Order: sequence, then C-alpha cells, then structure tokens
Amino acid sequence: MNSSGTLASIEPESIERNPRNPRRYFNEERLDLLRTSIQEVGILVPLIVYQQNGAAATAAEPRYVLMDGERRWRCALDLGLDAVPANVIPAPSELDNLLRMFNIHNVREDWPLISVALSLNDVIELSGESGEKRLAEMTGLTRSTVRRARRLLSIPPAELQLIQEEAHLERTQQVHREDLYLEIEAAESVLRSELPEIAAEFSRDQVIRQFAAKAEVKSLRAVTDFRYVGRLVKAADEDVVTRDAVVDAARTLITQPTISPHEVFDEVAALAYRQHTIQRKAELLADDLRELFSVTTLSPGLLDRLRELRDLIDRLGGEE
Repeated sequence: MNSSGTLASIEPESIERNPRNPRRYFNEERLDLLRTSIQEVGILVPLIVYQQNGAAATAAEPRYVLMDGERRWRCALDLGLDAVPANVIPAPSELDNLLRMFNIHNVREDWPLISVALSLNDVIELSGESGEKRLAEMTGLTRSTVRRARRLLSIPPAELQLIQEEAHLERTQQVHREDLYLEIEAAESVLRSELPEIAAEFSRDQVIRQFAAKAEVKSLRAVTDFRYVGRLVKAADEDVVTRDAVVDAARTLITQPTISPHEVFDEVAALAYRQHTIQRKAELLADDLRELFSVTTLSPGLLDRLRELRDLIDRLGGEE
C-alpha cells in the first residue's frame, strides 16, 4: 500500500477520521504515552491517507481521510503540530476502504470485540456476504472471531450500547464486557431451548438484562459463573434433580439479580450431583467386590477398609 502512494507533509486539521475504521475505541492512558513519545522524537511512521472528493475539498486546500494512524493523528492535534508525515494513496471504494482498514489494523493488536462486531456488520451490509468462512477470508479475522462477533451482535441494542460506553476503559474497569455478554447469551440460549416454561414466561431481552444486572451489583465471582446454568439444566436431563426444581431455580436466578448462578447450582444440584457421583462409584465398587468372591484370601488392609466403609454406610443409613 505504501509503495503506491506519495509521501507528503500534511496539516493535521486537513485530515478527517475514517468513519469505516473498525477500531472505534482508544484507551486514554495509551494515548498519553504516545503523546509523550511524539513530543520527544516526533512521528516516525507516516500516516496513510487518501484525498477526499467533494465540496469540502478544493485543489488549493485538499482534504484527506485516514486509512492508518488515527492515534498518531489524534496526538498531533492535541499537541498542536503544524504538519504530519503522510503517505497519500488513491481513494478506495467504500467496501474496499472497510476491508483495507480491517487488514491494516487487525494484524497489529486485538481490538475490543465490540469494534470487530460493529464493523463486521458494516461489511455484511456493504458486501451482502453472510457466510462465516467468506467473511473470515475478506476481513482477515479467524472464523472463531467472526462467530463470536455475530453472537455479540445478537444481544439487544441497549446492551450493545453499554458495552460501547465502556470500551475505552481498561478491561479491569469494565462492567459490561464482551465476554460477560457471550456467557450470558450462551446461558440464555440453554434456558430458552431446554426449558420452554421459562421461555414462555420471560423474553430473551428480559433474561439478558437480568443476567447483566448480576455483574452490575457484583454478585458474580467471574463471568464464567453463567456456565452453571448449563450444568443446572443438565442435572434435570440426567435425573439428578427434578425438572420442576430446575425450573424454579431458573426463575429465581432471573428474578433476583443478587443471586449468582453458582449459588443457585450449589443450592439445587451440587449435593445431588455429589450423591449421584458417589452412587456411580458405589456401583463400580460393587462390581469389583463381586469379582473377589472367587478369591480365597483377602489382605488385612483391604478388610479393614471394607469394614470402615460398612460402618460409614450403616451410619448414613441411620443404623447404630
């Protein structure tokens, strides 16, 4: 791309942000570090721009649009620099503009998934392409990233807005994180597909909002707590607990933001799962013991452990 352009010195005020830049959010602390570096050594890597056509631009006072270097450009404006080095390339088509932006920026560092998702949606609208494999080829993203981005786009717009409002913050400061909503989306999907009673009582948007509220009131240990929703549903499928108990637990989980999925699972299914596991181990032990009927001599250590086990079983059964 650089070799096809012309190197020039351009006033920062004559450059505009590229509206198709998939990288929509910038961390202020990192911008501060870059500003300090530019103050000390200047801009070492030229920006990449193309000349804008239209009424705003004239031959005497051309206007440019950024293709690469938005952070450097922002810092140049903040520092009041008179000019920045820039490589001027031919103006691309709208779709080519967006795809070039993907391929320029995404190879350098991971963007917030919300940036990828929103810009991927633009690619879909401009190209008419919706296939996961083809979108990955066009943008340079992995198929896994394309899949996750499209899942994120499926959540309600109000929740997407909350993610966007915090995207410029450090990850530890974010409450409405992309990984939170991906876990929520998966948990909601399990409830909706496996518990039609819950799907009839609560809308998808309601469940997602109530689950997100758990992060807001800090009732979660980690965003992965929502994986206990799947384990809870599985407990009913495996007859570890009754279906009615799981439906009631799901209802409680949705209506009470201060209760975490982990707490509900512990209350409803953890002990039952433990007993179910012990039952399976007991069945295996019984099979092993039956094979010892043909053995004439048992070791004293084994007999001691079996007597101890018998005493424990008697105590659990309430016998003296």
